[in-house]
Amino acid sequence: MQKWITDIVQGRTFDATRQAKQDIANIGEAMGYKVANIFRYNDVGESDDAMLARIDGITAAFERGDFVVYQFPSLNSGRFDTFFVEQMHRRGVQLICLVHDVATMRDQQAPTWIDEIGYFNECDVLIVHNRRMADKLKELGVTTPMVCQYLLDYLDTNHDDRYETKFEDFHRGVVLAGNILKSRYLADWDHETPITVFGVTDDELDKKLDANPKIDFRGQRWRWDLIQEMPRMFGLAWDSDTESYKYNDYTRYNHPHKVAMYLSHGLPIIVWRQAAVADIIVKNGLGIAIDSLDQIDDVIQNISDDELKQMLNNVNRFGRLIRDGWFTRQGLQAAEMKLLAPDFEIPADLK
Repeated sequence: MQKWITDIVQGRTFDATRQAKQDIANIGEAMGYKVANIFRYNDVGESDDAMLARIDGITAAFERGDFVVYQFPSLNSGRFDTFFVEQMHRRGVQLICLVHDVATMRDQQAPTWIDEIGYFNECDVLIVHNRRMADKLKELGVTTPMVCQYLLDYLDTNHDDRYETKFEDFHRGVVLAGNILKSRYLADWDHETPITVFGVTDDELDKKLDANPKIDFRGQRWRWDLIQEMPRMFGLAWDSDTESYKYNDYTRYNHPHKVAMYLSHGLPIIVWRQAAVADIIVKNGLGIAIDSLDQIDDVIQNISDDELKQMLNNVNRFGRLIRDGWFTRQGLQAAEMKLLAPDFEIPADLK
């Protein structure tokens, strides 16, 4: 039996679209998985037979009895994702679906490009973000066994000590890095707390950020350039809704990739108290959970030096796990156990 894991190949992007999947594939490869590359492409006009032939080409080395960890969505069409799992089952290959996003939760309606709940029920095991996401999927009709990953990782094997923040280098401000189109509230930022912003915008938002004297807007950066340039401040993980997507409400169930990025490089977190990730942040002393951005000035200024020193120590230790891929490894191992020995009980002291 061989273990496989997919990686989605596309051009370099400023957001986490490529990076998150590549990191997971690299972690799987280090665990003995073989990587199956799926190139992102436009399949409009491609016949079903041609798509099935493409999938068979990607998986030519798969054999009956193997299993594959499929990173969902592939960012190809829903037809591609559906054909892939169906073809694996025809060939006697089991499929673990590692879920990056659930459009049904994010959009608060079923997507038109795929029967997402039906797709999840065709898989053999799901790796989801956390227990809240698992419970919500069950409520929506998913019956497939699920395990939780709890956080995304952010690989970095270089300069381990450099990414651990010292108290004397820390400033009582915030930094936000990511897709700024999900954070349009920044255009009206009027808090006393200084904020440094990196990320993707549109022309309208770009102009507003540049015009706001309380914002240090630095534009887009590639992954490693961003890591080197991020100031030592609190990392802000706060999304807002748009006309099309309910990004803020979605954080009740998902774990944003930017959280892993901040923690892996020595930045404590500020997060919405209702976000799923808030439990991990608060219980492990990795940052602050608030109900509204109106509280941000008070909480940052009122945290004592001793509390901040302990928080930075917690973040520095925790970040080593994320840079090393710990959460992905435990998610993959739990999924293997669920797939290969579903009736076995794991002793409590081994969990």
